[in-house]
Amino acid sequence: MKIAIMGSGAVGAYVGARLQAAGADVTFIARGAHLVAMQQQGLHIQMPGKDLALTKVKATDDPSSVGGMDLVVFAVKLTDTATAAQALRSVVTDHTRVLTLQNGIDSVAMIKHELPTAKVLGGVIYVSAVIDSPGVIKSPGGFHRVVADKSNNDPVMQEFGDWGTRCTGLDISLIDDIETIIWEKFMGLAAFSGCTSLLRARVGEIFSHPESTAFMQQLIDESVAVALAHGQSVRPGIAQEYMQTLQAAPPSFRSSMSEDLERGKPLELPWLSGRMHQLGLQLGVPTPAHSAVYRGLVLKAQAKAA
Repeated sequence: MKIAIMGSGAVGAYVGARLQAAGADVTFIARGAHLVAMQQQGLHIQMPGKDLALTKVKATDDPSSVGGMDLVVFAVKLTDTATAAQALRSVVTDHTRVLTLQNGIDSVAMIKHELPTAKVLGGVIYVSAVIDSPGVIKSPGGFHRVVADKSNNDPVMQEFGDWGTRCTGLDISLIDDIETIIWEKFMGLAAFSGCTSLLRARVGEIFSHPESTAFMQQLIDESVAVALAHGQSVRPGIAQEYMQTLQAAPPSFRSSMSEDLERGKPLELPWLSGRMHQLGLQLGVPTPAHSAVYRGLVLKAQAKAA
């Protein structure tokens, strides 16, 4: 199976590395120092009990050079979606499937706008990973799971799902109702990213004080209220489940958006708490906590790294 990783940052590189280690034919599309390091030194995953060293990987900054692919794993930041999708026009064929693992609820539509004839499928990924240094991905462990659209037993997706049985450090599940799963992640991630970013704090710090704990709970409750008003299927007790999951996470755990904020990078804010703020206004659902996150960070959303 020929797989391209469009956006080989922390998450994309993690997925691609696990797939290559299992035997898949993977090409990483990356840029900058991270690309150079992969080309010269390979790709390394540092994860408790599951380290991985790939001394040789295929990596490029030119999507047009990779040829036809069976599957493109689309893992760029939401801020780069349009540009990245446009760059795939020569890669995507009738056979190619584009699987987006981006955050939020809008990525499938955003990619289809740029690739109107492509078969674009939704998915979510649960993994904590950062680029520790060029060519080196660091993960504290915990979640390492991909859930993707089965798409009526599409053969390409079935083959992708089969790779999950061969991977160490990456579980892959295919389901029929991917929209529900996308919304479930969106609800939790909007709260988690908003709280860790606005408070500039990791989960251990947040749950060490009753007021910051209450703020996290408020963000989660607002997310659930918006989803219900939008007509989404929401499991009973999911708000409590989110809180329990976050409280059980490593104390150093924080969102990628808070990492980006610290590093002066553009933020996915408009598609997370900003989207909750927008939906709340449209649906008549009060979202004071998400609105506070959005308004408190909006001036930083387009910040650029020095």
